[in-house]
Amino acid sequence: MRQTICISLILILFSCNSDNEKEIAELFKQVNDNRISGKKYDAIKDCEKIISLDNSNIDAYRVMSELSFETLDFQKSLELNKKLTELKPDAYQYFYKTGLLLEILDKKKESELYYKNAREVFSKKEQEYWLKTDTLSMASMFMEIGDSLKSKELLELAIKRKPTDSMYFNVLKEFNNYSHIQNINQLKKIMMESKYAETYNNGTSKIIKVEN
Repeated sequence: MRQTICISLILILFSCNSDNEKEIAELFKQVNDNRISGKKYDAIKDCEKIISLDNSNIDAYRVMSELSFETLDFQKSLELNKKLTELKPDAYQYFYKTGLLLEILDKKKESELYYKNAREVFSKKEQEYWLKTDTLSMASMFMEIGDSLKSKELLELAIKRKPTDSMYFNVLKEFNNYSHIQNINQLKKIMMESKYAETYNNGTSKIIKVEN
């Protein structure tokens, strides 16, 4: 009798999990459709539904963090990226993005800790990345973790190997012109302009006080 009950419970749980997987798959399809058609807020709601069914779904958190960033909700994107560092602590990208968002929100001290974590996590898997990707991608990774010298060095080596490939010259030019500080300031400006427009449209105030 006890064995029969156990088997029945297992079958019920299996059925529930199967139903959840189907619903999650359908919701991810909606996320993609809404994202393609520009309905970003609807896509965010779809991600929230997925997380309510599976609160450890990395893809849902990742997509929602990207959508939150795209809709200029940097605070929400920050919270989601912090969650992603917990769910996938071996992925340097989430530490880097958390550091970037903290810097935009003027939390410099905490930001530096996440950048440091990003470099440490990256160093542990650097050899693995070299086996799986190309020089251009590696150069981009080094740029992300703040090692601009290494990234430019890799591109210069790539140019020596393929001196007729203009793509490497164009990318190296972009890297030479890249400024992390300018990028952060530009994102801050966009965020402030967004807050100004939102407050202005609500009719509450025309002036936004920004704390440094």
